[in-house]
Amino acid sequence: MLRLSLLVLASAFAFTPYTLALNNSSQNSLAAESGLEQSATKDELIEFTELEHQLVEASGLLSLSQQVKYSAQRLIALSIEQPETDAAKDAVDSTTQDTLSEPNADKVLINHAQHFAIAKHLAKRWTEDQWQQRLLELIHDMPVATQKLIQQQLAHPMLKAAQRKERAAISLQDTAAYQLYINKLRQQPPGALRWQLVESLDKQSGFSQMIIQARSTVIKQIQQQVKGWQPQATWQKQSRREVLEFLFYAYRTTPNNKLKHIADSFNQRELNQFYKDVRNAIH
Repeated sequence: MLRLSLLVLASAFAFTPYTLALNNSSQNSLAAESGLEQSATKDELIEFTELEHQLVEASGLLSLSQQVKYSAQRLIALSIEQPETDAAKDAVDSTTQDTLSEPNADKVLINHAQHFAIAKHLAKRWTEDQWQQRLLELIHDMPVATQKLIQQQLAHPMLKAAQRKERAAISLQDTAAYQLYINKLRQQPPGALRWQLVESLDKQSGFSQMIIQARSTVIKQIQQQVKGWQPQATWQKQSRREVLEFLFYAYRTTPNNKLKHIADSFNQRELNQFYKDVRNAIH
């Protein structure tokens, strides 16, 4: 379940024309720094087992590196210095609703050199290869018996079914039907029990906390490079809302009792500890 949700939240930052323009320079600097890091540590790589690679794949946690990249692109696009063209103005205007940075005329802007520095420093730990290495090292430190238990827990039919539901939701996320559902959800919230179940699923999986920690990593890096820059005061609340709204949509046809079983599956000791360890590694 967590695997596909992380992919969705990464893609929740839909690219505007301006963020797409930023993408090329971000990717170039990320790739360059990644190459330097990989060459420096090439002789120190651990030989990981097939099971350890399978666990990384099954967990879906690799998509957190995309979450970091997309968060950076989103925040930079809203604050970067740019020509006052109609296209640039429209690109920024289209992202001012529910943004992660302060939407006011006096906000601190990010120049090109700072943009490059942010991408360069994030690349030291957050390219997909770097993040995969960190996950493999985390799993490698576990006893093999624990690794096998986590693999079995992730392969449970109930979690597999949950993944299929989220995969279906991914394919519809950019549609009018999805947005219509979200609008209706905000106007006519479900009953208290349903809210409790969805919030329990989020809390027990630690999903929104991972997203918040990933975005916090980006925010801290921007603040190191750009003196005086601040995110929107409510960015954590907004991030959690995005997670809950997606979960409501993905499980809109799932009965309460099954939703509870899915949430409770994350209480299994090994799986629960695994995700706690991952959350501690997000920095």
